Amino acid sequence: MQKKAVVILEGPWDLYRNDINKSSVLPFFDGMAKSFNDVEILHSRYYDKKSFDLALYALTSGNYKDVIVYICAHGNGKDIGGKNIVDAIIECNLSSRDANISGVILGSCQSAGTPKKSLIESMKVLIEDSKIYWIAAYTCKSLWYESTLIDLSIISRMLQATPKKRESRTKIVEVLAEGIAPFSPSFKIGSLGDDGDAKSISIKHGIVYIAQPTGKGNRALEVTETVWHEWAKLQCDNEV
Repeated sequence: MQKKAVVILEGPWDLYRNDINKSSVLPFFDGMAKSFNDVEILHSRYYDKKSFDLALYALTSGNYKDVIVYICAHGNGKDIGGKNIVDAIIECNLSSRDANISGVILGSCQSAGTPKKSLIESMKVLIEDSKIYWIAAYTCKSLWYESTLIDLSIISRMLQATPKKRESRTKIVEVLAEGIAPFSPSFKIGSLGDDGDAKSISIKHGIVYIAQPTGKGNRALEVTETVWHEWAKLQCDNEV
């Protein structure tokens, strides 16, 4: 049986003193993968552009029928762990057909850019003519633990998306909404600004989604608002 894979490219976090590559998203994803019989987790640390490039090439060289790339490291709106965001998406695009990369999630502070320079429009262009049909990224300085749980939930759901669902933007949105369904849209996921006057950002406004249905002629569009519309349909109307 040909398997699916989640390729994790992770930079150092330095969440606490003497955190020398101790903190990692890997245990969360190893646990998630045990609920599937056809998913492998492929993980590598990276520290700069060169090590990112080497890791991406190595981990996407296997024979998998579906690959989701998860890039997670500190970000500043331009780079993720020393790798330029635009360049990272370009390389995922170029590798997508040979490696069957279907989705990319950028688990990093301001991986969708900053208020002064958004990367959303660039992302839409950068995944055209590729096999990538969805992207998720953060607009704010995101909380590490909480964003990891969100990323985990989204990836778990997207691994279950059938080829038929990938042909429809509506269906892609529905699966993305299933991924975010367990979370409150008003919960603080991060902030913008300096620590002294940082503005809290909710999950609803802190994450963006882009969808590009498979098939000739389909274009990439931001679908964040539509995802939250579908989110509402997945909530209980009243408590039991």
